[in-house]
Amino acid sequence: MSSTETVLHHLVGKRFVGCAPGGTRVMIDGESSHKTGMGPMQLVLNAVAACAAYDVVEMLRKRKLTIRAYRVEVVGERRDGTPSPLVKVLTRHVLDVPGLDQRTADRFVELAVTKYCSVASSLNAEQLYEAVLETSDSSPPDEGAEGFSDADAAAAAAGPVGPPTEESTADG
Repeated sequence: MSSTETVLHHLVGKRFVGCAPGGTRVMIDGESSHKTGMGPMQLVLNAVAACAAYDVVEMLRKRKLTIRAYRVEVVGERRDGTPSPLVKVLTRHVLDVPGLDQRTADRFVELAVTKYCSVASSLNAEQLYEAVLETSDSSPPDEGAEGFSDADAAAAAAGPVGPPTEESTADG
């Protein structure tokens, strides 16, 4: 069994810094103004996205495919009340990778999210995902990825996740 460690230091109010053993630091900020870092739930969503993306990148590398651009747009649905845990996480993997077909992109993202991502499997949230191929010389991607309801597909098609609102970051 392995372990992962970090130390969280309180700075002031709802402002913290997380420090990894190698010296890497991340600001975590729950303040309502003059933010210096992301809120805890934004960090969780970024952790889910990065964890899955590591695996997608590795699968692309093994296929000797070149990544021109890759981003993961993430939306987390939370239960009302306190605590308000994530109940659904939607990751939309937008890939500009010459030679990558939709079927392979879907499979890579599915494996990354459902099989390999330790962060996603650590959550009790339903994990939804989508792979989107984006190239300058191709037609628009197919609508409605497998595993998505029409509402999920519409939300994903709405575009990149915007900046958080005060309401969405008020409690982490």
